Amino acid sequence: MAFYSDFAGHYETIFPLREAAADFLDQRLPSRGRVLDLGCGTGRYCARLTRPDRPCEGADPDPGMIERARELDPAGAYHLLGMEDIGRLTAGGYVGIFCIGNVLPHMSVTALPTFLARLRDLLRPGDAWIFQTVNFDPLLDLAEYEFPVIRHEGRGLSFRRNYREITADHLVFHTSLADRDGEVFTGATDLHPRTSGQYRALHEGAGFALVDHAADWSGRPYAAAESGGSVWVWRRD
Repeated sequence: MAFYSDFAGHYETIFPLREAAADFLDQRLPSRGRVLDLGCGTGRYCARLTRPDRPCEGADPDPGMIERARELDPAGAYHLLGMEDIGRLTAGGYVGIFCIGNVLPHMSVTALPTFLARLRDLLRPGDAWIFQTVNFDPLLDLAEYEFPVIRHEGRGLSFRRNYREITADHLVFHTSLADRDGEVFTGATDLHPRTSGQYRALHEGAGFALVDHAADWSGRPYAAAESGGSVWVWRRD
């Protein structure tokens, strides 16, 4: 997790809060009750979605991210907690859970069914589960994939990302951040891609009913062969 700790201080610059994403979540999460942001990073979405009757808690396995979240949102509740440890949270304690920013593919293929069972236990019947990932359907036929470079001209930053060694169950996610003086850091981490069909089958098998499947935060319909993103809205059956 060292890469994410190194990245924590630059995260809001490279990935500022997207109002379209916050609005999408706000409209689909219940208006009352506790919600949980899994893989909350620096906590910006959790803070943005908190309401007097809807407190949002954040969980992330990276100490640097959690430290930054607590600095930015000292009134918030942030847990240093990985997705495999969500069974430590209160069963039935949330009316909605969300996981965005392509966090779910960090979980291994074998761990995902157990995670979904534990996730279901945190919700009550009818409660919401929303997650967003890259759409891996068209990428799994490639050997590698390069994302467009993200640039911040004001601070002279450029952030590069690519996927290498892509297989049906695994790929290596390479990242690098540079400023005007040169490289700030590089990182590499393993991801475990799933197709849309696999995600659907796993969720239905775990007791979730599909509410919506969008290509992006505008709500545009998902198309397996074309969409760059994949935004799923489920409810616990």
